[in-house]
Amino acid sequence: MRWLASGLMLLAVTGLLLQCSPASTSAAEESEASTKIQLMTSLPIVWGEGASMETILSGTTEAAPIYTHWRGKYDISAVDSFEALDSSATDVVILAQPPAMDPADIAALDAWIRDGGKAIILTDPMLLWPTELSLGDTSRPLASGLLSPLLNYWGLELLAPDADGAGQVVLEFPEATITTVGIGTFKPLSGKSASHANCALSKANIIARCEVGEGRAIIIADADFLNDALWGDDVNEGTKMESRDARRLTDIFVADLIK
Repeated sequence: MRWLASGLMLLAVTGLLLQCSPASTSAAEESEASTKIQLMTSLPIVWGEGASMETILSGTTEAAPIYTHWRGKYDISAVDSFEALDSSATDVVILAQPPAMDPADIAALDAWIRDGGKAIILTDPMLLWPTELSLGDTSRPLASGLLSPLLNYWGLELLAPDADGAGQVVLEFPEATITTVGIGTFKPLSGKSASHANCALSKANIIARCEVGEGRAIIIADADFLNDALWGDDVNEGTKMESRDARRLTDIFVADLIK
């Protein structure tokens, strides 16, 4: 992967970010349709921005392209609690800039992963998701990730982007290229030699791959790449490729976790 900002190459990242081969990804695709996913998010991707109970019940809401993609590919459901996670036969949990989590939910998620569960966690320290909702509206996507209790328990700290990372950034993976903004980084907490997880960071510290007991979590310091507004409106082949890649990135992670 290469990290570029304002058209300049900043650094090269090793294959630590993605360890799944084309063969393993292909094998995972065979079971994708039956992969059960629980999604917790504050992003307006399930019902669209400004959705109300009335519009939801009337069927006039419109899901974001990323959620439409997931719904067509997996057995996915949006949840606001992990109270029944243990008995749900869930394969993968996706946290995408989730709302403030109850301590009981954090404990339940940690215990579930520790017992062999798999999770993809997108936590953005500087979310730049456009919204017309007022600052006091509880439906607004969170401007900054609120997962410090869980990350700290696993020995990680989420850092806001520096000047180079605050603008538009292009991330190039072996099998995907995405555009995002305001990407953060992770750093190991000092004095965490006895951490409750074993986390390996990419050279750019953008992604952490954690072994948590018997389970695994892939943690990304960004969530803006799920916003289809960053995928472009042109119909040229380059835009088509980037749009497809933005959808595909989480697919790659899911395939890696369930292989």
